[in-house]
Amino acid sequence: MKDNLKELKERIKEKIPYLTNSQKTIANYIVENPRRFAVSSIRELEEELGISKSTIVRLAQALGYEGFYELRNVFLKSIRHELDPIYRYKSFLTEQFDESDILVQISDESVRNINTTLNLLDREQFQRAITILEKSQHVFTMGLGVSAYLAELAAYLLNRVSIKATPMIYGGLTFAEQIINLSGKDAVLAFSFPPYSEETIHAAEYAAEKKIPVIGITDKVTNPLVRSSEAFLQVSVETSAVSNSIVSVIVLLYAMITAIGRDLKDRALETIRSIEHVRKEHSGRKS
Repeated sequence: MKDNLKELKERIKEKIPYLTNSQKTIANYIVENPRRFAVSSIRELEEELGISKSTIVRLAQALGYEGFYELRNVFLKSIRHELDPIYRYKSFLTEQFDESDILVQISDESVRNINTTLNLLDREQFQRAITILEKSQHVFTMGLGVSAYLAELAAYLLNRVSIKATPMIYGGLTFAEQIINLSGKDAVLAFSFPPYSEETIHAAEYAAEKKIPVIGITDKVTNPLVRSSEAFLQVSVETSAVSNSIVSVIVLLYAMITAIGRDLKDRALETIRSIEHVRKEHSGRKS
């Protein structure tokens, strides 16, 4: 049976008067806690509500579903994109799934994220981000969690095409404190994915206050980071894995670096020649 979440919640409300007391308890819980229900196993619901698994299954069948998992998946599919990756992974582990090839599944998800990103990405915003990076005196990249890795990768790649870039390390100084000495000639490249880091968002707001250009890379236009971003790049990061998928973000970074290398060809070539010289003359020399 196919439903959208709104229709299902309305149908549950309509059926509540005709349910047993135990079924009413479950039905009310589902309507009032749709996100929590979407990531709960039948065992967790049994323990939390004090109601047997068989009663939970019978409620699902009374609503026109074969069982609990079919009912829960309606909620899960509707809110999966809003979930912290930890909860997405938990929901994946508690689902009844077949013995499909996990490698193929994750690969398919990665390809889907890349294709979705291509559709989401505003080409004008992309070009604006490139222009900001090319004109900046120094680019500072920031992010927490898996975004910290992306910030380091972005700085590494930018330096390879002659853009001076440094990843911000969250430690003795917060991101906002590290922005204090930046100027409008610099730029901030911020990564933010669920669960969105308030530290990253607040730092971006502070940078915008100081008239420092911010490039935001995130998955939703509703992320507060977007309000502070002079250029906003939207990517898809959904996956069944324990962390947000970064495949589409890496593709985006490589596209940005390639565009910069093309635009700043002479500078980029000079940087490459310097790298070759350092590798040849100053790296790994034996005494």
